[in-house]
Amino acid sequence: MFRKHSYEGLTPDEIEVRVWAFVVKSVTLLVLGIAFGVLYAIAFEEQSEVLAPIDAVFLEILKAVAFMGVGTLGGISGRKAVSSYAEKKAAEEEAE
Repeated sequence: MFRKHSYEGLTPDEIEVRVWAFVVKSVTLLVLGIAFGVLYAIAFEEQSEVLAPIDAVFLEILKAVAFMGVGTLGGISGRKAVSSYAEKKAAEEEAE
């Protein structure tokens, strides 16, 4: 079922890329799930005139989780973009 040595033969950079890919996919699914769940609730569920206090708290929690997820995705992509740009620039300067 599970392979004992699934990272055998991979470099640390390749392992890091796989782990970050898993994290990015997981956070993306979380944010999309929240977004579609809220859209479904707004579009297809009957809404009352006044929002119940517990619903307001629940929506605030969902909003905070979604913002953290988007921030995490931005941080991960920014980190990777900056490091790869720095490596490319260093390689260009070394070649000159």
